[in-house]
Amino acid sequence: MMSKKILPKTIGILTKPHRSTEVRQLLTPLLPWLAGKGLSVMLDREAILSMGPSPLSVFDREEIARSADLLIVLGGDGTILSAARIATQRQIPILGINLGTLGFLAEVPKEETFLVLDSVISGHYVAERRAMIHADLLKNGERITESHDVLNDVVINKGTTARMIEVEIYANNHFVTEMKGDGVIFSSATGSTAYSMAAGGPILHPESQGIVMTPICPHTLTQRPIVFPESVRLETLFKTADAHVMVIFDGQISVPLEKGDVLRISRSDHVTRLLVSPDRNYFEVLRDKLRWGDA
Repeated sequence: MMSKKILPKTIGILTKPHRSTEVRQLLTPLLPWLAGKGLSVMLDREAILSMGPSPLSVFDREEIARSADLLIVLGGDGTILSAARIATQRQIPILGINLGTLGFLAEVPKEETFLVLDSVISGHYVAERRAMIHADLLKNGERITESHDVLNDVVINKGTTARMIEVEIYANNHFVTEMKGDGVIFSSATGSTAYSMAAGGPILHPESQGIVMTPICPHTLTQRPIVFPESVRLETLFKTADAHVMVIFDGQISVPLEKGDVLRISRSDHVTRLLVSPDRNYFEVLRDKLRWGDA
């Protein structure tokens, strides 16, 4: 699903930590270029640090999210995921410039930055509305202690412990299965090409609204991934005592689980507006980035 186009006036720039040289090399020509287009620019702390001594103002990411019309993310897919969490309330479009390795979400090569940005600020872009997952963690099944909207996935993972973990899963209050193994992944369509795919889950087209449940090394031959409809309300009851198990939100926020905790999963009311090239289709990206369909 595509969204209404808005000509940006204020640009927020978010950058990947510890990539100072690459970020500086790109920002040095980019900042005066944006100023020459009459655009205001807000830089996060990592961007300012990469520039060295500078008179430029630094903005925290929440402040950028309140004011920017467009987020330019310099980094990889992980930086896109962190940007998505702060962009959701105002549904700020995100343009990813790839400074990472895979760059499945941050698909614009840094060599094409100015060409693509010239099109974007002129209104010539495609904004995909990517479905997100909403997750609540209830301690002892009662009190919500964590609440997150994520673009990729929510993972229950045993980490380094040798013990098998056990969960019960319910869909719309109906018992689905008791799962024993290393964990379980709940992914969006966007996240279906990440950890879920590596664990044997299906690839969903990014316009799909469903939620994929993928077991991690299940202790049975018959438990397979399943795709739930967008209307589903999932509950996972954690049943293992004395295990070092975590629930991980988009690979970046980790919270320990205890016996009796409940994880609620549903489709989020928010979406991520991801800018993609109008000259490339999703299947081309699958082939180029993941070698999908190679003989």
